[in-house]
Amino acid sequence: MKRILFLLLALCALCAAQEMPLIDRLPLPASGSGWRFDIEPQSYLPDNLFEYINGEAELYNDYHFAGMATAAYIRGDDMNMTYSVDISDMGTPLDAFGLYSRHRSPELEYAAIGEEATVSELNIRFFKGRYFVQINAGSFEEAVREEMLRTANAIAETLPVAPMPRELALLPQENQLPHSLVYYTRGMLGQSLFPAGLMAKFVVASDTVGAFLVLTSSAGESLPAFQGFSASLKERGSLLAESPGRIEVETPYQGRILALHHLHWIVGVMGYKERETAERLAAGLIANLGE
Repeated sequence: MKRILFLLLALCALCAAQEMPLIDRLPLPASGSGWRFDIEPQSYLPDNLFEYINGEAELYNDYHFAGMATAAYIRGDDMNMTYSVDISDMGTPLDAFGLYSRHRSPELEYAAIGEEATVSELNIRFFKGRYFVQINAGSFEEAVREEMLRTANAIAETLPVAPMPRELALLPQENQLPHSLVYYTRGMLGQSLFPAGLMAKFVVASDTVGAFLVLTSSAGESLPAFQGFSASLKERGSLLAESPGRIEVETPYQGRILALHHLHWIVGVMGYKERETAERLAAGLIANLGE
């Protein structure tokens, strides 16, 4: 009986964490610390997000943005001691990771906040479950950075845990450059026919190259997309080799690109020096799909 009661209480706690209003996830200023709200908590939805972040609203909406809660904090009346917090509900862990991945690169500093965080002098970004969090500093003051880190950890503790998206394992982990994986919802490599896709960098035989996977769901979807991509490659580059379901092109800005149509997938390697490197990585990409 006690075991059943414990499980019910744990389930209730989990449900409460999942259903907490987004604006309630914004931490209150620490009592006695001198910090207070500079701008009271506000909420934004997809249709008015541009009022807050006009330059990035389209990117957020590309990742199925559902809502944001934001607030600004200040210590006393010191304008050098300010920071803002944005907590965004992206609907799914995959979309939260995707938006986060568009803001990271391998050379940044990382921290164990949420699933993963990038940390700089002026901002902290992390994701956990279906949430993407961004904290921006108003100055380079060390005390602001320390308060931002405290706030980031406090927020992360309140966010519900969710499994990492299975799609992220579709590109192999072996030889993948850490923090280079990016998830796109559309238009990867500038291709309007491409639906969602993944890109990452790999180190193969001391050469760092790019790899991509287009997440088409059927051959009926992937074949026209591959044909359109092949035509685009030939227009902007020099054809090196072509056979059914396979094309290799030398392009001015992305170097050599090898693309293959495999079952209902489109896989590719780019920026390589030796064809053997591309062939080896492409074979690994296909083997990792397990089909």
